[in-house]
Amino acid sequence: MRWIITFILILLFSCREISVDKKILDVKTNKTNTAVETIKKKAVNGILVCAHRSYHKNAPENSLKSILLAIENQIDIVEIDVRTTKDSFLILMHDDSIGRVTNGNGFIKDYTYSELQKFNLKIGDSITGEKIPLLHDALILAKGKVIPNLDLKAVDYNQLYDLLKSIGMAHDVISFIGKKNKVQEMIAIDSLYAVLPLSKTKEDILFYLENTKSQLQHFTDESFTEGNMDWMLKKGELIFVNTLWDEDDDFILGNTASMDSVIALKPTIIQTDHPLLLIDYLKRKKLGSYGH
Repeated sequence: MRWIITFILILLFSCREISVDKKILDVKTNKTNTAVETIKKKAVNGILVCAHRSYHKNAPENSLKSILLAIENQIDIVEIDVRTTKDSFLILMHDDSIGRVTNGNGFIKDYTYSELQKFNLKIGDSITGEKIPLLHDALILAKGKVIPNLDLKAVDYNQLYDLLKSIGMAHDVISFIGKKNKVQEMIAIDSLYAVLPLSKTKEDILFYLENTKSQLQHFTDESFTEGNMDWMLKKGELIFVNTLWDEDDDFILGNTASMDSVIALKPTIIQTDHPLLLIDYLKRKKLGSYGH
């Protein structure tokens, strides 16, 4: 009887060792995240620019055409919003309804993907020939050309990850995620996934420093301070900020003071509704990441 118990204990210990070795092997074979490494490399030369809701000044927001224009204009990162249809297709759409950006009405969750194709996307009040795109098609278009920043609105993370993995892009995107529990849900699927968590407080900053590997954090007006930025730069963190409202409004009128105050704190990435204007300004200040 004793030898049987001994054999079982040896077997259990061996299985545990195999499990531990596999975890180590997984880490060794997935050393880095491609999107994060690309951002770090480009940030050596200056500040990166992210186009908000894709490059939507000359094409409908979250359209394939807007992503193509972002690629053609050598924008570093393109933000796109992701939602799920009634029949579980992942599509690009900021709002939970289609009334603002298409010639239709109603909620995304009440339509199948096929039904949504009856509508056309708008730019301003003008109806275009562009359709609501699948996330799959947007990713294929962006692959190797621009880093997608996925703003995950209503998404099953396992479904999203399976899609990314199927097209070889699990580590080629970053994802804005505003809630701690959702960040934890994503990194439980893949610890190296490039989450872009929202950090409003010192507690948020510390939590993500200790619990994520992506090095990315999305700062807000509350957290985007000189003290926090000095601290983050010393730690090698990659800080993402918005200039979507006051700074952008001043910037397009030629008043650069508020944009200069953002630039002075040396964020890694600035997200704007006017990416080409900002790119040109950064180039003139020799702070752009372009052409390297």
